Amino acid sequence: MIKDITITNFKSITETSLSLGNVNVFIGANGSGKSNILEAVAMVASERSLQIEVKDMIQKGVRIAKPELMISSFYGQRANEKIGLRILSSIGSAVNYNIWNNNPNDIYATWNCTLSSLAKSDVSSTEMNEKYVALQKYISQYLIYSLSVNALRGFVSDSLQYPLGINGEGLDVLLNNLPKEEILQIKETAAGCISWIEDVFFDTEEIYKMQGYKLGRSKSNLYFRDKFMQKKNNLFSAENANEGALELIFYLTLFISKKTPDFFAIDNIENGLNPRLCRFLMKTISDLAVKNGKQVLITTHNPAILDGLNLNDDNQRLYVVKRNDEGQTSAKCVRMKSQTEENHMMLSEMWMKGLIGGIPDNF
Repeated sequence: MIKDITITNFKSITETSLSLGNVNVFIGANGSGKSNILEAVAMVASERSLQIEVKDMIQKGVRIAKPELMISSFYGQRANEKIGLRILSSIGSAVNYNIWNNNPNDIYATWNCTLSSLAKSDVSSTEMNEKYVALQKYISQYLIYSLSVNALRGFVSDSLQYPLGINGEGLDVLLNNLPKEEILQIKETAAGCISWIEDVFFDTEEIYKMQGYKLGRSKSNLYFRDKFMQKKNNLFSAENANEGALELIFYLTLFISKKTPDFFAIDNIENGLNPRLCRFLMKTISDLAVKNGKQVLITTHNPAILDGLNLNDDNQRLYVVKRNDEGQTSAKCVRMKSQTEENHMMLSEMWMKGLIGGIPDNF
């Protein structure tokens, strides 16, 4: 697992350091640089043979611009030439990335990269090398999920990421290939979150498609049963499903399945979800992340997400991201003081009142 990350000279970030747990939530005003933090990690996760290709960054979820725009450059300051990331693992291994581009005006140009490890005097070179390789492998699986309703419903199915695409592609195929115990856990948790869900299943033979339960535009074979409807007419497809139910199933699958990455990010997790469901989802995935060895970076604009966090648990971290008067992004970890019953205040209320930052202050 990643313990610490230091990012330098990436987009709006001149330098910021993060100390991570299993679940790490980032809040801040629009354009404060939350997604830039996620993308900096995705950039180094795209490294292959000391090069970073544009197509690989796109597949990881990075928004691409000309190289000169992806390296920090602020008014009145000397322009930087290299992006840097230092990543330290929980087992003591570390990797330093230095990244530059020889064609700063060419949006398609390949980036160059050098890597170095941090050696410890009390560890053998063989053991250190094994830890270094393991850390690189751990980083390489990282990608940024940003869900699209059309992808979840099966209208968009092309993806170069498996088993799940970064927009939600492939959910039905993965679910159909999970062990029974994982499927059961997903179904039971989903039914506990959304009252009408009786069952989630797959029509691999496309029998229901031929019977007219969907138009056939969707390639998804995922179906739901509604327990409140008549038995003869309580079936509907992902093509017609509520987006919140699809997103919930996706997130549960992501955190429960052993086939999904151990290290990843979710950009704007709250899309399509009721605030109270957001709170319950955060509590659920925080438990699942520890149980199943997952580590995630999450951005949100929904205060209800914060109420699902327990900041007294060191596995859960909250960062407030902001840009200073010069436009540079920084991230500050929120620490909670003990509260009595009389002065207890929800994190969502603290956020909305401006007590922890992370909200616009120019209007």
